[in-house]
Amino acid sequence: MAGVIFLFVAVGVCLVGFLALWLRHRDRTTFTSDMDRFDAEMSAIRPPSGGPQRRRRR
Repeated sequence: MAGVIFLFVAVGVCLVGFLALWLRHRDRTTFTSDMDRFDAEMSAIRPPSGGPQRRRRR
């Protein structure tokens, strides 16, 4: 019986340690974090604003 109790205590300590590490190193998310990430990806592929522009054919 003592071995089973030791096993449960060891698993409990591991779970508490895992949760502490996960909470400490997780990505911080805000309400607009997904939109900010999308905007950053769009600005990476967007052409520079000061460059030559195409003419429209009439």
